Amino acid sequence: MNEDVQNGVNVSGEPAGTSAEQTTRVTITDVAKEAGVSPSTVSRAFARPGRVNAQTAQRIREAADRLGYRSTAVPVVSDGLRMTGQIAFVVSDLGNPIFANYVKSAQHEALKRGYSLLVIDSEESDVVERRAVEFVRDHVDGIVLGSSRRSDAAIRKLAETVPVITINRPIRGVRSVISDVRGGLGSAVGRLLDLGHRRIAYVSGPEQSWQNGVRWQTLLTMSRAQGFTVRRIPSESPTYAGGFRAVQDVLSSSCTAVVAYNDLIAIGLTAALTARGVRVPDRISIVGIDDIPTSSLIAPKLSTVRLNGTKVAARAVGELIDGLRRVPAAGDYKPIFVDSVFISRESVVPPAEAVGA
Repeated sequence: MNEDVQNGVNVSGEPAGTSAEQTTRVTITDVAKEAGVSPSTVSRAFARPGRVNAQTAQRIREAADRLGYRSTAVPVVSDGLRMTGQIAFVVSDLGNPIFANYVKSAQHEALKRGYSLLVIDSEESDVVERRAVEFVRDHVDGIVLGSSRRSDAAIRKLAETVPVITINRPIRGVRSVISDVRGGLGSAVGRLLDLGHRRIAYVSGPEQSWQNGVRWQTLLTMSRAQGFTVRRIPSESPTYAGGFRAVQDVLSSSCTAVVAYNDLIAIGLTAALTARGVRVPDRISIVGIDDIPTSSLIAPKLSTVRLNGTKVAARAVGELIDGLRRVPAAGDYKPIFVDSVFISRESVVPPAEAVGA
């Protein structure tokens, strides 16, 4: 007998007559045909074992073993759990301090629960996000999507193959943890109105951002109910540079106060106004959103809506890992909201016209 073959199995661990090159060509579709089920059922059997009945799951595992698929593409399954010990955490821009805080908090929570964290920076691109997630999907137990720029349909499809939880993005059939900006933003606008502001501009964020839509709709609803005007001003990007370049549109709007999509835009806008000799807050009051560390260090100190990002990220990781240990119930898909709060600092004062009066 060939010394390289014992009991019909190569010493490499593969079935006799099967090369490593052949094994890697086996796909989920091949396993589905062998087991007599659909490809989506195969995906669920490996990604969410509890959602496929035991007899079907066993048939799928046996088919995968016969074809050599499991040894190369599917993590070992034990007691219904995928055993990579790693989860992926996707953020839209690591250059934004708020996401750096998300990652730190997520890693602490993951390590506390015995998991490692793989971080992906999607660079505000749905294309980059999709490609990066495809690379890691088969090597992690689950994925946290932080402020994803992909479509709802694409995220639901991903959730059929691997456990997913989203941050700041409610999607039907997918668990989510959300920074509820409405409370803090409402308090910020209330403060501006109390000081006498009636013309407010919103320097917006990415069009694909669900949170951007919520912030704009919150301002619109309040403007109609409380009788002030609000104008939406686009920014090139949710960054310092995006805020800096929005300065001319802000000046042309004749607003007395600005609410920015995030602190980075607010800080960039403040710098641009100062460079043009427009005093903040004497001429224009500015409010940011996030409360990044820099917001309390600049002059004037930035008033902002504090989103508890560390709590949101830790909760998302905890919910994802808890979900790996059981089949999600219908109630699990209700979004989990974390409250926000307005932090008043030096960048908000009464409008000059009110002071003059």
